[in-house]
Parts: sequence; C-alpha cells; structure tokens
Amino acid sequence: MEKEPARPGPIYDRVMRRLVENDLRGFCDWIGVPWEGIPAVLPGVFAAETLSVDLLVRTGAERMLHTEYMRTPTPDVPGRMMLYRAQIMRRYPGVRLTQVAVVLGEGRLRSADDPENGFSAGIRTIYLRETDPEQLLAIPDLAPLAVLARGSRAERGSRFAQTLELIRKQPEERQAGLYEAAVTLAAITLDRATIGNIGKEMGVSIDEVVSFYDDTVIGEALKARGREQGREQGREQGVAQTLLALLSSRFGDRPGLPDLADELARSGSVEAVVRAIGEAAEPEDVAHRVLG
Repeated sequence: MEKEPARPGPIYDRVMRRLVENDLRGFCDWIGVPWEGIPAVLPGVFAAETLSVDLLVRTGAERMLHTEYMRTPTPDVPGRMMLYRAQIMRRYPGVRLTQVAVVLGEGRLRSADDPENGFSAGIRTIYLRETDPEQLLAIPDLAPLAVLARGSRAERGSRFAQTLELIRKQPEERQAGLYEAAVTLAAITLDRATIGNIGKEMGVSIDEVVSFYDDTVIGEALKARGREQGREQGREQGVAQTLLALLSSRFGDRPGLPDLADELARSGSVEAVVRAIGEAAEPEDVAHRVLG
C-alpha cells in the first residue's frame, strides 16, 4: 500500500525488516505464532492496488503471518489491515491468516471489532513498551528492540548499552546493520545526547554507526547513481538527487526534502552531509548540523 504522508517514514519498516527477517523463527516464537518447517518471507506487494505489507510469511502449509510495524498507530490502521487481509486471502485462498500490529512507540491501536454486529477483525497488537526486554535480548537480531521494551528511561538506557555490547559479539559483517537498527530505534525513546553518550561509553564510534551507507547494496547503488547523474547533469544536481534518495530512505517521503537536498548539495561537503543524515533524528537536524 502507498505510504501516506501522515505515517512515519520507511526508516522503521526498513530496520524492522532487517531484524525480523534475519530470524523469522525467533520472531514467530517471540510473538507466539506457531510455525512448521522453515518460515518463508512471501512477496508483500500487491501491484494492482499498489498495496505493500511490511511482512508476509508462510508459517505452515495453510498458515500465514502478516505483520505491520508502526511507531504510533493512526486511526486508519484497522481499515488498512482489513484491506491487506482481503488481498492476501484473494491471492492465497484457504489459508489461515494471523495479523499482528507491532507498535514501537506510544499510542494504542483502536480496535476494529464490532461485537454488537458480530464482527471481529482478529488483529493482534503487540506494544513494545509492555513487552519483556529479556526475551528480546536473548535473540540477537531482535535485541535492538529491547530499548523500547518496558522499564524506566534509565533502564532503557542500560538496555541500549547491553544491546551495543551484544552487537560487538556478532560477526563483523552483521554489525553495521545491527548498529543502524539499534541507534534508529533507540531514538524513539531516548534523546540523541543520551544515545551519543552511551555510544561513547561503549566505545562505539559514529563511523561504526553510519557505516551501513558504505556497506549496503543500496549505499553502493546510490553512490553509483550519483556518479552517473553527476556526469550527465552536472555534479551538483546529481549529488542533490543522491542526497534526496538518502534523506527519503532515512526519514520517509516528507514535504520539503527535495529543497533540503538541493541546499545540502550546495554545502560543499558530501561526506559531512551523509554523516549528518546518519546521525540526525529529523530532517531539520540535518539542516542544522550542515547549514547551521
């Protein structure tokens, strides 16, 4: 489904997909969904209606799991979940579908159930702020979620430090993606100064945190596209379009990003801009860091 402007950008979807899809069995176990064999991620894009789910997994011969991640639930979520259900059931007739909404931050999901008229949507909601952090820390790929689990602000800060320590013990090729997820998700509940201070105490440099731009396929593709566009359209325009892609990937499709990308392209230091995008919580922070 097309991402609506009022919804948080794809930044959370992206890191959640990385965490969950790296250990689908661990995720299914955590949310209490039974599975048989090896859970397999299925295509979640419904081109005819431009619907795109966050996660669609076959968990058994006739069972599937559909999950949506959201920072704060909006009133339209139940309706969208039912649209997703309809399309999934059309494509995979006869399956038993479990739908789960995972709320990363604050707010509560309004129920679509209408018992008086005999209707139950059957949407299960998991609020990270009410979950057991130890269960998440026990699964390395879900550990970055522990900072959002129940507890005081101080406890969440301590949990963030635990997560960084756990990431250091993972294979080197996995660390950059986990650092990105940990820092991105921590920003939902901790302020940037706290995150930075904990990172310094744990010996995590900002280079480690933002290195995913260099290490991922999208990073290489963006750099290549920037070089190509730079040759064809002029360096500044090519850089602006590449920065716009980075900004959109980080913060979602928001009004004003094209103008911001143009301004940043004229700043003279692409490296500083990329670093700022990786560190900032909001687009305004990028502008402040680079443009003053």
